[in-house]
Amino acid sequence: MNSNNIELVFDVLDQSATHLFETQQTPYLKGVVLTCENILAHEIILDTSDETDKVLLDLLHKMDNIDFQKEEIRKAIQLCILKGFKLSKQSNQEITPDTIGIFLSYLIKKLIDFEGPMTLFDPLVGTGNLICTVANNLDKETLLFGVDHNLDQVELSKAMFEMMDYGEEVYFQDTLTFWNLASDVLLCDFSNSETEDEMTYFPYEVIKHHLYNLKPGGFFLGIIYNDFFEQPTNEEFRKYLLESWEILGLIKLPDSIFKSLGKSILILEKKSNIEYVDKQFLLADIPSFEDEEAFQKAIYQINLWFKNRKKV
Repeated sequence: MNSNNIELVFDVLDQSATHLFETQQTPYLKGVVLTCENILAHEIILDTSDETDKVLLDLLHKMDNIDFQKEEIRKAIQLCILKGFKLSKQSNQEITPDTIGIFLSYLIKKLIDFEGPMTLFDPLVGTGNLICTVANNLDKETLLFGVDHNLDQVELSKAMFEMMDYGEEVYFQDTLTFWNLASDVLLCDFSNSETEDEMTYFPYEVIKHHLYNLKPGGFFLGIIYNDFFEQPTNEEFRKYLLESWEILGLIKLPDSIFKSLGKSILILEKKSNIEYVDKQFLLADIPSFEDEEAFQKAIYQINLWFKNRKKV
C-alpha cells in the first residue's frame, strides 16, 4: 500500500464532508457517503450551489488518473468513520480492529480450499469495515453481502462496498428476517453480550437463524464475548450446536485489544456429508499480536491443527 494514496483519499473525503457540513449542515458521515457517490459518478450529483459544486469538483479531480488499491480506499474511509464517530460522540468499539480482520482472513484461507469466487456474509455488517478487511486480504474473488438495522451504518457500508467495487449488496433490515442466501463464510463481530430477556440471547439467535443462509460445509467465524457460553440458555444452545454444526475451535484474542470483557473467535462448520480423519477441537490463546514470539507460537499450534485436519 501507498500511505500517500491513503492520505489523498482521506483528504478528499474529509474536506468534502467538512465543506458540506459548513455550507449545507450535512452531518459529517452523511457527507462522506455523498462524497463517495460523487466519486463513483465522476460528477457532483447533489443539489448544491455553483460555488459548492466547484469546491467539490476540485477535490474530486485530485483523485484523477490514480489507481488506488482496495485497502488504501478502505483505510481512508475507516479514518473518516473514526473521525465521524468522534464528532458525534459515538464509541469506536463498534469498529473491529484491522488486526482481527486480517487474522480472520488467514483462518478462512486455511479453511477454504475450493477454486472460484467465495461468498462472504456479515449479518451484523455495521460500517462494513470487518468484511471488507477480510475480503481485501484473501487474494481471491469474493462476493460480499451484509445486513444491518442501522440506516446510517448501512449507508456507510454500502459506500465502502461500492468504492472497492464489491457491489452494493447491503440490506437495511432486521437480521433475523433475512433469508435465501447461500454463503460460503458467515462472519460477524457481536457488539454486546447482554441478554434481551432470560429466554433470549441475541448472538445465539443470530447463529441459529443464519444457519439457513450458509451452504452445507460452510463456515461461521464469530467474534464472541468470553461470557458467550455462560448465558441462561447456554445448555439448550450447546445441544443445538451439536445437532446442526461441527464445533471446530475457539481462539482467545488478546485482552489488550478490548476495553471491557475480552473476546474470542468461535469457528463452526455447517454439517454436511464431508468427514474428517481428525476431529480434534482447536483451542488456542493469542496473548498479543505485538509479541512476535508469543504470536508465532500460537500460529504454529493453529497451523498444526490445520495440517492434521484431513478429509476421509
